Amino acid sequence: MKTGLVLEGGSRQTMFSAGVIDTWLDEGIDFNYVAGVSAGAHAAVNFITRQQGRLRFIVLPTRLQKGKKWASKFIGIQKEFHALNYLAADGEMPFDFEAYHNSKIECEIGLTCCETGRAEFKSEKNDKKRLLDLISASCALPMIFPMAELDGKHYADGCISAAIPFERAFEKGCDKVVAISTHYPGEAVTDFRKYRAILNPMYKRKYPDLFRALMVRLKRYEKMFVRMEKLEKEGRLFLIRPVIDLCDQFDTNMDKMNESYDHGVEMAKKRMDDLKAFLEI
Repeated sequence: MKTGLVLEGGSRQTMFSAGVIDTWLDEGIDFNYVAGVSAGAHAAVNFITRQQGRLRFIVLPTRLQKGKKWASKFIGIQKEFHALNYLAADGEMPFDFEAYHNSKIECEIGLTCCETGRAEFKSEKNDKKRLLDLISASCALPMIFPMAELDGKHYADGCISAAIPFERAFEKGCDKVVAISTHYPGEAVTDFRKYRAILNPMYKRKYPDLFRALMVRLKRYEKMFVRMEKLEKEGRLFLIRPVIDLCDQFDTNMDKMNESYDHGVEMAKKRMDDLKAFLEI
């Protein structure tokens, strides 16, 4: 039986994912295929290297984001983006690229192609710089971060087109898929229609398909959970998610982030027997 793990992004909300993953690593939980989008891409590669505690460490904010004025905080977010996607790989808790390279687990990073507005999934096991480029592209949230150019095309945040890439896991031959969502039931996710006045001049003419994808993202997200619920009932998908509202996407409150991590640990332990039964281990 081929099993898959798929991970949603959410920037600092992936502290919940970190708690879940660290608990699973303690229990020796493993998968044949792993895919992540946006900050979930960081969760994916750190799960594969089995570097317990690393996702939590790199997601925590630094002094760069503590400016009180909007402008200084915005600049801080830009610096954090570069630090998270590139500098952290060789930082205080470096990414174990050798372990990633040698892993037999298939890993894909989900991105949104600006030219088509559709999801694309890319893998990289040999080139560290390209792997970091893929993760950075998957985290490139419109309006905040610049689009990434790769392979002659342009890419934006993977959450736009495939927030939780469970369908891709099934396409890759997985019989059962485990999904980690970073949003509690009923939580409002970004509705890009509210930013139409900003997005229109930025993307509508140059990337009309990306613009359309942004406009329908919320409806697509809602329909996604309807499909996931059906798959859960069929016994093909296992969803774990927070049940309470904790830290926000760009939160800098350390207490909230630590609570989110602890909640991930709590939920992982609470549902461990169910997970093992689902994976037949």
